[in-house]
Amino acid sequence: MARVTLIRHGKAETSKLGVQDFDRPLISRGQINASAVGAFLATHRMLPQLVLVSPSARTRETYDFIKPHWPDEIAVQFVDQLYEASASTLLQAIIDYGGDLSDIAVIGHNPSLVVLLNHMVGDGHAEQNLGYFPTCCMADIGFVAPKIHDLVSDGGRLLSIKRARDL
Repeated sequence: MARVTLIRHGKAETSKLGVQDFDRPLISRGQINASAVGAFLATHRMLPQLVLVSPSARTRETYDFIKPHWPDEIAVQFVDQLYEASASTLLQAIIDYGGDLSDIAVIGHNPSLVVLLNHMVGDGHAEQNLGYFPTCCMADIGFVAPKIHDLVSDGGRLLSIKRARDL
């Protein structure tokens, strides 16, 4: 079974004059929540083979706080196209980078993450349950296909969804 875990970045500083959106760092709560997500994923053996990370400051920092909870052999790719990506761009990156792997995670941004999540589970069910995809939220989606490159984008099943406040 192929698996895709979508993770939204931690809570970041609000926009300030002179600070580009791309450069906004995590606030303390975002750092704590990102670490909690990493611990949860490790404890529940939800360990991807590859993590795709948007290159923005807040997604890189989110990864930095998750990584200490994971084994060193988990590969990471910082993918420029993931910043301000559409859901279709995210999906294409997952397929292109995931290839023969069976388990991949993406650390990215809304609205593309929630749009992709709703597309992957096929019926909009996730949005009805969640309402939206808050910071440091993670969704675990399973597919019948054995490898990422074989997945049918709208054929996923929502295995779990966790908000940082629930961890």
